[in-house]
Amino acid sequence: MDSQKTSAQVMTLPMCQWLGTERADDHLVAWSETREHRQRDFRRDVAALFARVSASLCSRWALCLEDNYSFAVALLAVLYSGKTPVLPGHFRQSLLTEQCDEFDALITDLPLQLNCPVLRFPFFADEMLLVLPAFPENASLILFTSGSTGKPQKIIKPVSCLERESQWLSAQWGAELAGSRFAATVAPHHMYGLSFAFMLPLSLGLPFATNSVQYHEQLRSLAAKIPLAFVSSPAFLKRLDATLAPVTLREVFSAGGPLESDTAQLVKETCGCPPTEIYGTTESGVIAFRQQTQPGEAWTLFDNVDLRHQADGTLSLISPIIPQPEGIALNDKIKLSPEGSRHFDLLGRKDRIVKIAEQRISLDEIEQRLRALDLLTDACVLTIEKQRRVSVAAVIVLSHTGDALLQAENRNVLFGQIRHALREWLSPVSLPRYWRIVPAIPLNQQGKRATAELQEMFL
Repeated sequence: MDSQKTSAQVMTLPMCQWLGTERADDHLVAWSETREHRQRDFRRDVAALFARVSASLCSRWALCLEDNYSFAVALLAVLYSGKTPVLPGHFRQSLLTEQCDEFDALITDLPLQLNCPVLRFPFFADEMLLVLPAFPENASLILFTSGSTGKPQKIIKPVSCLERESQWLSAQWGAELAGSRFAATVAPHHMYGLSFAFMLPLSLGLPFATNSVQYHEQLRSLAAKIPLAFVSSPAFLKRLDATLAPVTLREVFSAGGPLESDTAQLVKETCGCPPTEIYGTTESGVIAFRQQTQPGEAWTLFDNVDLRHQADGTLSLISPIIPQPEGIALNDKIKLSPEGSRHFDLLGRKDRIVKIAEQRISLDEIEQRLRALDLLTDACVLTIEKQRRVSVAAVIVLSHTGDALLQAENRNVLFGQIRHALREWLSPVSLPRYWRIVPAIPLNQQGKRATAELQEMFL
């Protein structure tokens, strides 16, 4: 794909105009198999929830909502009230309890029980439409990184940065998305889902599905009825069923990791278009994109985004949608194409390095050593803190050999043999102190490791 291909300019609306008269009362905002939400409903529901949120003294509102329309209503209601939406990135009660110092109240459509004020969906919306105040200047929301090397890090994301990012995406794909609807496997509680499954359709005035797509059959059923743009991840796309009759989608977006070339080809054959892969982070927003016309296609930077060599030999990302004028370091190994080019290759993640007992520990190396053992087929390691002590914890998937040992002996014998094998390569402080056995490493809606679920295993 050529960088920033030329297309007709497509108008996007900033968030402050999403509820305005620019869109007619019967404009379709979101839909499900059983219900359609129109612009008049959107205005009424936001105003009704705004009245409740603004009457509260709480300033930071966690949003834990499975229904995507409810998420849109809640996020706008909190922002219009001059308060801050907090997107924890997961809905797990035990971890939300641990994270409770990050928010003051909760809006949810789930049976969560927390020691804070809770507003629950569905709620009754008064037919009398309240007049919303002016949209606040400098509005922002809070997201969290995945926390793959420890505690998730809080990221404050200005709405203005999200809007500018939507303008970039619209300039690139808006013309071909015109007249389509959005469906997604990813949730808007993470940066990728927030940008592509929430900000982009609402900025363009395109309807989005209230429910996440779970299966290929659902996707095919939707695509057979309406022009569809699909926001997904490698974990879902690699499971597409080549035996199902193909459909034609307007666009397929994928993020969360590079697609294997055979998966990209599978998407093209089953969905009628090559997937567009997005590279970005929670901190940076979008960075680059590609379509694999051939295996290992290079990535293309978005306009105004640059990668610059620093004096120490590292690369920094410079982007107008991040607050640091000096740029931020990326956690991926990158090889730039020849001087002056806007292209680069991704060479994999840098080692996840943590410091324990003054020693630098590579979590990636521990995982690699675990996966190399005959007793295991997969492993994931993370750090946890108990009694003010940080330790390595491992979630493992047993092979037939490992399962046979567990059945013949016990867990202590199994873990003892694993530790003994690891000591050949790892220092004592690197050896996992806590263990959990699972049938498969859990993944979240983004197709990444479900860090919150993994951490919860060790509470």
